Amino acid sequence: MGRTDLLQASAGLTPKQQNLDLSPLLSTAGIAADQPQTCQQERNEPYDEAVMNQRMIGDMEEAIRNDKGGEYTYDITNCDRSVGARVSGAIAKHHGNKGLANPLVVNLKGIAGLSFGVWNAAGLHMRLEGDANDYVGKGMAGGKLVLYPPKGSSFRSNETSIMGNTCLYGATGGSVMAAGRAGERFAVRNSGAHAVIEGAGDHCCEYMTGGVVTVLGATGYNFGAGMTGGFAYVLDMDRTFVDKYNSELVEIRRIGGEQM
Repeated sequence: MGRTDLLQASAGLTPKQQNLDLSPLLSTAGIAADQPQTCQQERNEPYDEAVMNQRMIGDMEEAIRNDKGGEYTYDITNCDRSVGARVSGAIAKHHGNKGLANPLVVNLKGIAGLSFGVWNAAGLHMRLEGDANDYVGKGMAGGKLVLYPPKGSSFRSNETSIMGNTCLYGATGGSVMAAGRAGERFAVRNSGAHAVIEGAGDHCCEYMTGGVVTVLGATGYNFGAGMTGGFAYVLDMDRTFVDKYNSELVEIRRIGGEQM
């Protein structure tokens, strides 16, 4: 590591490869030869592991062990990743798949980093005032995730994204309620979770095998590709959904009369 002087770029086999300039990859970035060329930290823990998740488990561990329930409040930033993962792990350790009888309610304000509510366990209810990045509710097994815009926001939630891509990926249970739109591949491989969102990008409900997804707004293309189970309800105000869903495995029916 750190010995780019020992590397030599080949000439390339094709004209395209021969035009590649690899010198930036082999650069020493201006570091003097007598200075360390590699990271000198013994540990490089992610910010969220060192701070937010550790703080949460420290506050809630006794309540989890004794199934006391409780309510907690935190501010978060997009550096806080996998928020709730350690709490869910502790719930599973002490109570297994049944989770908590007395729920833990976590009120959060700010912007959540990747994988907010990942592997969420039964009995963990997290409410986020703000928005979140990709992978919200990834692999969640139970509990509730609620996302809504900051109080006093002037924008319309149904026209604004509140979470990123590939949310609810591989979820087996629980529920997600969001006042806002989701990105692409929402509920991919969902097998049991229930969700309500106000719009979605392409590939919504891809490979879904169970659960219920309600989209109160427009979707992108390729809806339901590879979907073999579960139900999806889509508010098709402009009547364009018939051109957006993947008809290979999915059957659609309009609910109610033709008059809106």
